[in-house]
Amino acid sequence: MTEVEAGFKAAISLVLRYGVIASFALVALGSLLLFLKGQTGYYPVGTAEQLIDAPNRVLTGLAPMARGLESAKPYAVIDLGLVVLLATPVARVVISMFLFLGEKRYAFVAITATVLAILLLSIFVVGPLVSP
Repeated sequence: MTEVEAGFKAAISLVLRYGVIASFALVALGSLLLFLKGQTGYYPVGTAEQLIDAPNRVLTGLAPMARGLESAKPYAVIDLGLVVLLATPVARVVISMFLFLGEKRYAFVAITATVLAILLLSIFVVGPLVSP
């Protein structure tokens, strides 16, 4: 294994490890805020039936999440943790693509680029189309 390969593999390992740790920490922080505040920041916490029936209970998207983070809304912090969790494997695919590029394994670069395109398409195009 070359020095470059070892560096890329270490980077992949760090991205996966710290991505999951950061995601867990953010979800735990958001859950703690939810427990301490007793509300999501968007609507009062009630029974499960009330949560399911609440109209427009949480705004979706990065802009509403950013506005929610400014005022430390518990659900916005939890959402950020989930975004970090989703971004972690995407970052791993990007790093793998550069690893294969450095090794001049162009068939694997093409396959990895296709996987990346499918991931991004499913997150940014298909996901918003099927969201309620």
